[in-house]
Amino acid sequence: MKEFAQLTSPIHSKIHWPAILIHAGHDELIYLDNEQDWEIEAQGHIDEMSQLFDSAGISYRLPLADIDNGKPNQHLIWLTATEPLELKQVLSSVRRHASALGHCCTAKLGANTVKQVFDMMKYLEAN
Repeated sequence: MKEFAQLTSPIHSKIHWPAILIHAGHDELIYLDNEQDWEIEAQGHIDEMSQLFDSAGISYRLPLADIDNGKPNQHLIWLTATEPLELKQVLSSVRRHASALGHCCTAKLGANTVKQVFDMMKYLEAN
């Protein structure tokens, strides 16, 4: 039986939607238009290396705290990242994501603002 992660965020209201969920070691990104999208995504695979980048340019960590017997705690807690993602890091992830979706010439993708990155992600998700 699959266990589902429960959303228990003390700082939910501080996240500016949309947001991008970034899984370490994966080229695919998850575009989350709103909190409801997150609640659906939270039922899948989330690990302690996952990061969230919101439309205000704020980075969050989504750690899974350890509990008894070394089993992961299924309650996700949003924490503002102590080492925030820089725009160029997120843009690099978006380029890899675009390439994984089959888009060519991804090295030419550029953005100077967080808004431009989110516009790009929205376009990639729609096409």
